[in-house]
Amino acid sequence: GDRFSLFLGRSHECDYDVDTQNARQSIHNSMNSIDSQNKRGHGKSDTIRGGSLFAYRIPEGRNAWKTAPWHRTTVATGFQVKSQIWNVINPGAPGFCYTFHAHKDDNSRAKRPMIAVAGDCAESAYIFRPQQSLDQPNRFDNENDIDLSAQYQLMCEIKCGATVGSIAIGYGDLCSAEQESGYAKIYVPCFEKDKILVFALGSGEDEQDHSGW
Repeated sequence: GDRFSLFLGRSHECDYDVDTQNARQSIHNSMNSIDSQNKRGHGKSDTIRGGSLFAYRIPEGRNAWKTAPWHRTTVATGFQVKSQIWNVINPGAPGFCYTFHAHKDDNSRAKRPMIAVAGDCAESAYIFRPQQSLDQPNRFDNENDIDLSAQYQLMCEIKCGATVGSIAIGYGDLCSAEQESGYAKIYVPCFEKDKILVFALGSGEDEQDHSGW
């Protein structure tokens, strides 16, 4: 299989969002890169609230993964449960996380993947993009003990108003809808609403920011 340098994991926790009106702002503020949360990138408990997304760097070297420490970066934190009558049994957030490329050819171009997170009882789906483009995709800042390849920022939140436990990613054209071929299609199930939302990425040539996204 393909070689990889990072392992993604998440904590599925039940931390209720008590202020629904300000929920989006609290998520935005709490889902920060390790730059503003923790320069050491080891995920101290006082910087984590609610469910979180972590990246663990796999130690390099033969069998090093067995004995060497795995450096942990808090990619995002602050996923909170929306209190609803349908999620009173074993609620938690977030759900599963997935890596994918915006275009099917991006992997062969050595581009860093994006990350999709199913919010589960947070009733949203989240898309994260690399915070910056790197000449080498697996760079590590030894001086500051920061894993640069694990720095991601929240690109968008898809509010669903229902449980989002899983997400699917595909690259095939969706029916006859207008779209750019080869770009990712994101399928977001809204459990209680019996709906599947589909979002298509594109080149965005007229809307690229300074980092190329």
